[in-house]
Amino acid sequence: MRGLSRISVIVVVVILAVVAMGAGYIYLSKPPSFSSMGKIVVVVNPVPRERVEAEARELESFLESRLGLDVELYFPTSVAAIVESLRFGHAQLALGVGSLPAALALYVADVEMLLVEVRDVVIGNESRAAPYYYSYWIVAKDSPYRGLEDLRGKRACFPNELSTSGYIFPMYRLVQLGYIKPPADPKQFFGEVVFAGGYAQCWEALKRGHVDVTIMAGDVPVSLYWEAMNNSRVLEQQGSIPAHVVLVSKSVPKDLRDRIKNALLELNNKPDLMRKFVSAIFVRFEEKGVEEHLKPLMDALEATGLKDKYLRVSG
Repeated sequence: MRGLSRISVIVVVVILAVVAMGAGYIYLSKPPSFSSMGKIVVVVNPVPRERVEAEARELESFLESRLGLDVELYFPTSVAAIVESLRFGHAQLALGVGSLPAALALYVADVEMLLVEVRDVVIGNESRAAPYYYSYWIVAKDSPYRGLEDLRGKRACFPNELSTSGYIFPMYRLVQLGYIKPPADPKQFFGEVVFAGGYAQCWEALKRGHVDVTIMAGDVPVSLYWEAMNNSRVLEQQGSIPAHVVLVSKSVPKDLRDRIKNALLELNNKPDLMRKFVSAIFVRFEEKGVEEHLKPLMDALEATGLKDKYLRVSG
């Protein structure tokens, strides 16, 4: 198994490259065709892993047995590298791709959405297996704020600007409520805006009184979700937010794409394997139309005036 090398990635979207801190991979000036490679290269959404490369052979072996081809799994360090690997033909299959990078890949790469993930999420106070989830504006329980309108000029924390549930959909809600105008910028409404790098960091900032409001999402670790929700008040919610998807290159012959789909659907019988390699909250794959699945995201990008910012091809 070989890891992806790191060099400066060709910029697809300026903000994606900036937030990804230059993560990338080596690409060839003329990518090899699928037929000449004789193998399937799979990239998996980057999440913190310690043992995964040593253990990934289990998933590779399963796919090889079903497809009759050599399968290589890679775990890039950023979503930018996943999009670029699909764009330049160095990967034919991508697992665990969030809805925003998936939408970008569909714009810039010759790929199609093969399947969506049904995941174990929390919606309000209820655990549910769903291909979508919600996020919530929360304030400290003892705060004086009773609605978002009370937070004008206050301090807000967001995970990062690439977070669909932690930034794009909250901006969508502010636009819907008439508090900001497109192109959406939280500084139109809040006096101080912090991007802390994750939900846990934002929750910590709220607990310590460093900010007045933050976002919590229903697909974070359950322990974090309940700690935050049991010790805060919800002012607003937004969603439904599309869950992660599987993308496949159209360079892969149709009959092989169908075999890949069938193999992945068979993995629904091995949820522990998928929870290890793809998502800790994985339940199953299911088929769903791309327009239906991504419509809430596209509506949010259109309404906020952020579509060009996130889905523009550059370079």
